[in-house]
Amino acid sequence: MNIEDELRGALHVAAPPPTTTLEAVVKRGRRRVFAQRAGAALGVVAVVAGIGFSAATLNHAAPPPQQADEPNHGPATVEHGLGWPRVVTPAQQPYSTWTPASSAPPAPGRAVVDVPMCNTRMATQEVVLSTEPFTADFTARLLERVPRELPDKKIGNAPGNSVLQAVEFDITDAGGTGSLRVTGGRFTGTPQAYADDALWETGDCEPPKRLVLSNGTIVQLHAVRPFEPFQSLVQRLSVFRNDGLLVQLELRNFGSPDLAPDPKQQGQWRRTGAGRSTLPLSEEEFSRLGLVVAATP
Repeated sequence: MNIEDELRGALHVAAPPPTTTLEAVVKRGRRRVFAQRAGAALGVVAVVAGIGFSAATLNHAAPPPQQADEPNHGPATVEHGLGWPRVVTPAQQPYSTWTPASSAPPAPGRAVVDVPMCNTRMATQEVVLSTEPFTADFTARLLERVPRELPDKKIGNAPGNSVLQAVEFDITDAGGTGSLRVTGGRFTGTPQAYADDALWETGDCEPPKRLVLSNGTIVQLHAVRPFEPFQSLVQRLSVFRNDGLLVQLELRNFGSPDLAPDPKQQGQWRRTGAGRSTLPLSEEEFSRLGLVVAATP
């Protein structure tokens, strides 16, 4: 059994401890099977596009570890079924509830999501994200393994797509088109220290879910967050590898059908569509991609 097969077993664990060995994860994983995945396989194309994150920032490290409160899972924007433990630390107190601006409302007929809003705390160690840290072999394996892990969703990197800023995919099923954005950076110190430092970067209110592998690599899954325009939905998964590579995956509810060339900025894209009402992957599917990244040399 190779490392990728062993890591995949982590997705079957109902509630592993904060630190777990591959042997223990795989042993428990054999007792479970994946839920059946549904969705029509439609043609897709990858694009290069970003999203602006606007939130108050506080340069603080993670608070001292304590028992976290029971989480409120919020709207049904993804399937909440992943059994990874949450980081044991106090939750943040919300300062408000998500309210879209009148100039950027959700699509007609789409309800406003009920999501508590908390402050963003940026990591004290700044890491610049791009594809520069990725070797050609790593990128090639990523382009091959992502579609392989999601056989019910035909996904692919578009021919001629620039990967200088990010590797991106459209993901389409019966619910519409969303996208996946993959970037990387280099950090110093241990994966544990940097994962703790970056704990509140996305503005979560509850601590993120985390799997700590026996080799020191950490896979950290954050909550779904809404952003403008059109009540865009974004979920982040970060892989802090033991070789100092940070790989950040962002799952989004919009894709290339919702973008158009910006006539005012050559080579840039602008949002024109609201996207789908949900994210294109469940937590189980999204987290499986994180484990693939953790095992990709």
